[in-house]
Amino acid sequence: MAVMRPCMGLFTTIRPITFALIAASLGTVRAQDLATLKDQRFYDHSGSLNLQGGPYLYSGTGTPRNQPSFWNANGQYTARIYGWDIPFSFNVGSQERGYTQPFNRYGLSTHYKWIKVHIGYRSMKFNPYTFSGLQFYGGGVELEPKGFRFGAFYGRFNKPVAQDTLASITPVPAYERTGYGVRVGAGTARNFLDLMMVKVQDDVTSIPDLVDTRTTPMENLAIGVSGRVSIDKRVFFTFDVGASALTPDLLAPVKVIEEVPVSANGLLTTRLGTKLLYAANAAVTYADRYLTLKVAAKQIDPGYRSLAAVFMQTDVRAITIEPSVRLLTGKVRLGGTAGLQYDNVRGQKAVTSVRTIGSARLSWNPSRSYGIDLNYANYGIQQQQGLQVVNDTFRVALVNRSYGFAQRIVRASNARVWTLTLVGGVQELQDLNPYDTFSSSENEVLFGNLNAMRVRTRDNLSVSGGINFSRNTASLGTSTLFGPMVGLSKQFAKQQMTAGINVVWNAAYQDNEPAGSTLNGNCNLQYRFSEMHRFSLTVTALNNETSFAASRRFTEVRVLGGYTFLLQPIKRPKP
Repeated sequence: MAVMRPCMGLFTTIRPITFALIAASLGTVRAQDLATLKDQRFYDHSGSLNLQGGPYLYSGTGTPRNQPSFWNANGQYTARIYGWDIPFSFNVGSQERGYTQPFNRYGLSTHYKWIKVHIGYRSMKFNPYTFSGLQFYGGGVELEPKGFRFGAFYGRFNKPVAQDTLASITPVPAYERTGYGVRVGAGTARNFLDLMMVKVQDDVTSIPDLVDTRTTPMENLAIGVSGRVSIDKRVFFTFDVGASALTPDLLAPVKVIEEVPVSANGLLTTRLGTKLLYAANAAVTYADRYLTLKVAAKQIDPGYRSLAAVFMQTDVRAITIEPSVRLLTGKVRLGGTAGLQYDNVRGQKAVTSVRTIGSARLSWNPSRSYGIDLNYANYGIQQQQGLQVVNDTFRVALVNRSYGFAQRIVRASNARVWTLTLVGGVQELQDLNPYDTFSSSENEVLFGNLNAMRVRTRDNLSVSGGINFSRNTASLGTSTLFGPMVGLSKQFAKQQMTAGINVVWNAAYQDNEPAGSTLNGNCNLQYRFSEMHRFSLTVTALNNETSFAASRRFTEVRVLGGYTFLLQPIKRPKP
């Protein structure tokens, strides 16, 4: 940790400088391409309708897990006008009902050369610490002519929701929240520098006064800088910095906050509770034909928040190294991640949690017929001294390790294809506390699967079989499942009909003693009458005789019949 803190201390040093410089600078659906509008159809459409239903049969102890019958109807329809998609969808059934009419929340993004316009419900991104991911209702524009970058938006983030103390299901009250932002920059996609500002504020008059609630009107000013510098063709540097002044209660009395620069006074009125917090990340990446190496660092103050950005993890300081190597014309790939992550960035917690990050992967594909993947991960957490000395008896020290592999063998000819796969791994959680304080949380999972499949290309006759194994060891004991699986499928009637069956049987053991078994079977039949009409029939059965896989012994059967209608695009007449 001593090596890391001087490096991260740079973030603390530049905090007031960053905010002052940026504040001073700023103080003074599918996108539709209009350039191809003439090539778009005036109108087209697509969609589907799915109907399914059937009985559910249950025999055994306890309450059935489903209703005696089931039915469902769902569909979607998309109208396309000059390449602009207007979708509708619905879902009704015995257990759920839903309908979406996207015009209630709809928007359009259209662009022409270097001009992009957003209208309606849209989302844009400046950088992760100012404006990113949140949907707003309003308008925005992005301009990127050669050497210049500009973006701006204005819109509503939240509708007003008045308090209703008499409702059976009380909605969470909310003030109307609106905001605007501007991003100005210079450069290209390889080298650029952007400055940005976002202002978001709740309207205290949008709803009546609240009673006995924690909801308060808020105000936020977030400014940031983002950039990328290509040192040469192989090395580039990227960074994002954000500073956010957040007032949690607009009804609080006005108060001068010394840490907020005077240059921000015209944009934000500081009040009791206003805080100025910072966040930043930076990375250096080297990339060539054989090697990619990325070194990244980030620090986010505890409680950092921008009202125009999605939720992010706060109170974190981290540094990671991510190498990746490609050898033998890409047949061998090596990669991994290593790093450290801390909380208690401002030293206000009693203890500091330190997380280790480590993973490695190897992929070897010498030919089209063979390949193997190996994976290893090690993630740990331990507590160190913060404001108080940590008692060793209660000090958290855990490590989560996992090992995994997957290999495949494929043999193919004009007549048939053979595939053999073997997958396995181990995952364990270990308590490193010397007094075994948290040993009850330890567990180990061992799993494996061997599967073989043969496909006859003439009629797509597929035969498969395999063996499953899993063992879970915890403080309460060891449970094991082991057994075979077989499958068969074939196409008939000029590939219009497909039939298949799959059966899986597992023997169960509890602390190495027999504990029953499970038998799971599935039969399905599909018939494609035409491009627009398809029918299906599926029968699924489960017999459980174990004491730990479920709390009771039972047999259940579900039968589902289905019909699918596919609405085809309108065919253009031949010229």
